[in-house]
Amino acid sequence: MSLIAGQTDLTETEKSKLSLLEKIFKSPQDAFDQYLRDSSLGRRELLRLHFALWVLAPVSKIAGNIIKIAWDFVFADSIEWNIFSGALTSFVLYPVLLLIVSQLDVVRVFYKKIDRTKGESYPPADVLTLAFLPFSASAVFWILPGPWHLGLIGISFLYSSYLCALGMRRASGSDPREILIFFLVGISYLLSIALVFTFIYNIIRTLLN
Repeated sequence: MSLIAGQTDLTETEKSKLSLLEKIFKSPQDAFDQYLRDSSLGRRELLRLHFALWVLAPVSKIAGNIIKIAWDFVFADSIEWNIFSGALTSFVLYPVLLLIVSQLDVVRVFYKKIDRTKGESYPPADVLTLAFLPFSASAVFWILPGPWHLGLIGISFLYSSYLCALGMRRASGSDPREILIFFLVGISYLLSIALVFTFIYNIIRTLLN
């Protein structure tokens, strides 16, 4: 059943976002095509969709804690009454990872030189950010007890990683060799940033001590 069926009070942009979310699971290639051609969808709306999914993480975690407390109250000898346990972690995880993905998206667009005199142009933006919608949607799995929620979140991460490669092929015609080179470049870029922050942290710690 379509997510937008019967939702006549939604705006066209909201309908487009729901349609995009539905297609990224049912027909990922169509989702990339829709994002590239739909003028109502842009980076701002895509990030809003991610944020709407992230909110489900702490809500699901708190609901899961309440269910666990009720279960322990009936069947266990001891009860952990902390309803908000893990709620902050569950929420922070998603924007941190998407920040990394967004950085890789920037690298993907600009790491190759283009020659405008030959009609070359930069590849479409936000392909990787779109590919990670399923990972953001994994926020609902926090309602499950561990390690089930971690396993399903891990599967969502692998699926989103697969969609990154699919999106690069669909949006810019990248072949497997180009995709592999990009990921190697991206990993090197992230390691370089981590090295710089580690160096700065060590300097600050040395000065304070």
